[in-house]
Amino acid sequence: MRMQRQPNPLGKLLGGGSIIAMSVAMGRALADPHDPVGAVASGFLMLCGVWLVATGLYDLLRKLSVRVARMKAERPTGVFGTASFANLQNCADAGLTDPHGLFLGALKGVPLFFNGKAHLLTVAPARQGKGTCVVITNLLHYPGSVFVTDPKGELAAVTSAHRRERFGHKIIYLNPWGLHGLPRNRYNPLQPLIEMAADLRRHHELGDAARSLASQLIPEPAGGDKNQYFRDAARNLLEGLILYIATRGRPQKCTLPELWRIVKSTDLLEMTFVDMAKSNAMDGVVAAYGQEFLTQFEEGARQFADFRTGVSNALQIFRPGGLLADAVSGSDVSLQDLKAEGTTVYVMIPAERIADYGVRLALVTRHAISAVATHQGGERVLFLLDEFANMGRIAGLAEALTLLPGYGVRVWAIVQDLSHLVQVYGRETTNIILSQSEMKQFFAVQDMELAVRLSRLMGENSIITRNYNLGQTDDDELGVSVSERGVPLMLPQEVMGLPEDRQLLFVKAAPPIIGEKVRYWDVAPWGDWAEPNPMEGDHPRGGKPQLRLRYSRKGGKND
Repeated sequence: MRMQRQPNPLGKLLGGGSIIAMSVAMGRALADPHDPVGAVASGFLMLCGVWLVATGLYDLLRKLSVRVARMKAERPTGVFGTASFANLQNCADAGLTDPHGLFLGALKGVPLFFNGKAHLLTVAPARQGKGTCVVITNLLHYPGSVFVTDPKGELAAVTSAHRRERFGHKIIYLNPWGLHGLPRNRYNPLQPLIEMAADLRRHHELGDAARSLASQLIPEPAGGDKNQYFRDAARNLLEGLILYIATRGRPQKCTLPELWRIVKSTDLLEMTFVDMAKSNAMDGVVAAYGQEFLTQFEEGARQFADFRTGVSNALQIFRPGGLLADAVSGSDVSLQDLKAEGTTVYVMIPAERIADYGVRLALVTRHAISAVATHQGGERVLFLLDEFANMGRIAGLAEALTLLPGYGVRVWAIVQDLSHLVQVYGRETTNIILSQSEMKQFFAVQDMELAVRLSRLMGENSIITRNYNLGQTDDDELGVSVSERGVPLMLPQEVMGLPEDRQLLFVKAAPPIIGEKVRYWDVAPWGDWAEPNPMEGDHPRGGKPQLRLRYSRKGGKND
């Protein structure tokens, strides 16, 4: 294969210099003014030497310019993207090394924390360390008020003693099943309405409170469906009944089990409507509901039966004599304490009961959000919502997420996969959750659709590729060309192939981070602070910790 002959500027420079030297030497040797032939020969040699030097310099400059142009051509311009992974300096610039935030993991052995005011989202399959690397770590580390959903009750068993003793927190156990022998505090979801009804100055709040509760008990399905009319009517019936039992002057009977009892008895329900129609409460609002229901009850019995069924189904888990009846029939705690003082609320439920009783988690969570959003207090509150998608739909969540940071409230939602979130909330609300989350954490990704989404989220990097034209015969010249193109910073297959101890972190104002997952027993002093897990047994103790943090006596971080 014939290669293109390249000019040799160095040879020309050396040759030209030699000829010039020869011409000078010849001129001296033949320094005879009467010998014109010698002078002409010496001058000709001088011209030849100068010409060679000049062409050599030209070739050298041309070669240098070609080399510079080639170097520029082989250096990516970044036109297709300049994505890169974060280093420690990037993390420090984004405030991720300040230990006063929420613990995320580590990068090259340096702990990372999130101090932003907005929300967080963790996505990881079951049994991949969400509890040990995310939830328990932050319950041991974060000294602010926390509302945490606790399937299986293990979070309370491992961390509640620590939060009481070292952080000085008031601990509330919403634990109807008495898991692990822990206390059973009671909370009546109708307690806020009882308090409003007892204060004439707050009667104007009753309507909105009843509507909010009815919307939570009978939530909208993702995307809606053809039963919208019946769902709205059932919600309207429930709203009217809530207002009635809240304003009839019998606060001890203002409970969800009492509502179920009224709805399930035809005779009692009709008597209730008659009594409502005579009520003077709320300037006749309750009476208007009663008259409306009486008309529906008498004139459209079959259709009204469907409305009634919708209400009774929503209240079924709170039926008298059921597992939750006593837990919601009175209140010995206030969710407003989350804002008033250091408080940790554990909402506990057996794992096998989530499918049937997850609606209770959503109901109490919705009430807690309302309580902290409307109560003045100095505490910042974290909602640490494990099994977020399995709780069912929290009414008004999309609107609340945009407002809560202004009240010093953050939501950390933890789900097994985004598709489940879409099923519960719909694509639009799911996108709002994603957009409102300034920190997104992913590990053990097993879904190709999610892996593709994360690959795109990380962006592209520009690279240079070489293309060779070999010609058709051995005598053809070899052609080389370069071009620039974009490649993903991380391919979907690489996302799914991340090692078990690695995670992807997307934090506002920082490049994507490939960090290390850190279990709570690998951080000193968390391993010593944690109680044994009643579900898994005690964690490893006495080993060399991966990380070490220092705390003041009150739990504030020094390092």
